[in-house]
Amino acid sequence: MKGILVISHGDMAKGMVHSASLFFGSDIEQLQYVCLQAEDNPDEFRESVEKAVAEIDTGEGVVILADLFGGTPCNQAIKVLNEKIDLISGANFMLLLDILGKRLYGDVEPGSLIEAGRQGIINVKEYLLKVDNSDFDE
Repeated sequence: MKGILVISHGDMAKGMVHSASLFFGSDIEQLQYVCLQAEDNPDEFRESVEKAVAEIDTGEGVVILADLFGGTPCNQAIKVLNEKIDLISGANFMLLLDILGKRLYGDVEPGSLIEAGRQGIINVKEYLLKVDNSDFDE
């Protein structure tokens, strides 16, 4: 099973991982987070990412979910990429839940994960207006 590492500016990654426990239980295997704080050194952050990757990689690799493309967490994670490590930026909670479910079946192809993250972004007001209107169209 692939490991999952969530990285972010501030405590976003920590919050996502803790929230995932509401759906997958409090002891989710091979899931960690690393949070970059304002006072952190980028090189030390990268070392923390490397350490976390080593801890959760059981041989099948790791998917790193970063909050923002071009930000320090993502830029430092780029430096640890290899053939078994994938890096997806623009992480959101739907993406994390999707990968947690899919990895149970070995289905952690980055393209499908990205699509799941996109599908989790919805203009709810617009969606509800469409749903309400469709009820009257029948």
